[in-house]
Amino acid sequence: MTEFATFWSGRPPGLVTACLASFPARGAALTLYTYDLDVAAPSGVTVRDASEICPDLAARYRVDGAPSPATFADRFRYEMLARTDFCWVDADIVALRPQAVRGATIWGRQPEAKGKALINNAVLRLPPDHPVLRDMLARARAAEGRDIGWGAIGPYLLTEIAEAHGVDASALPPQRFFAIAPDEFWRLFDPASRDFVADALRAADLLHLWSELLRRVGYDFDAAPPPGAYLHELFAGFGALSFFRRVSTPQEIAAMVARWKASAP
Repeated sequence: MTEFATFWSGRPPGLVTACLASFPARGAALTLYTYDLDVAAPSGVTVRDASEICPDLAARYRVDGAPSPATFADRFRYEMLARTDFCWVDADIVALRPQAVRGATIWGRQPEAKGKALINNAVLRLPPDHPVLRDMLARARAAEGRDIGWGAIGPYLLTEIAEAHGVDASALPPQRFFAIAPDEFWRLFDPASRDFVADALRAADLLHLWSELLRRVGYDFDAAPPPGAYLHELFAGFGALSFFRRVSTPQEIAAMVARWKASAP
């Protein structure tokens, strides 16, 4: 059975903690790498020292002049894959049917964006000697200390390198890991979209919450989705609502959706 691993720095907010808890709740092993070893991880999640993989270089990865922990997490996952047999998952991934996620190579495409269905590195497993991993790791190491664009060592680069090596056809379709498109992330929190989400996830094994987009629209990661939303029901099903400090209201979600639609290209 595939074992999963992720990384987080600092205190995981309620939304992240609920995602972590979904793996043991579904019978899957999850390791949380962190530099903060006193972190309060959910029951069933194994905590390991991230220094086993690489030193804390987060301050050395910058986007638009500011340190970018998410960009450093790209480097971290490639280092981890080169040293372990884990399947990487971002900390905003919810396990639905993790037992169906298997294979020496595990990766999948997200829905089409800007004319291309990218291979997203939020779910990734490559053998340590895989040429794509070798090239990704080299590029990620070379980015240390430089100011780079958002996602420069993430999905766009992964797709480019996979295509260059002629192995991109093995990427799984979006329905498996990225059934909710990034521009529809808000539907997971919208009570009126509950049936839409349930239908979209019929063939899904994992669910990506697109937390970067949530951050951009100001969502409170310590607020549970409102009652009636698909994600509220999902978290309630394995007792994860207790990880949140409060419950968001439908009015908050409506305001969030309005901000997103006003800012979306």
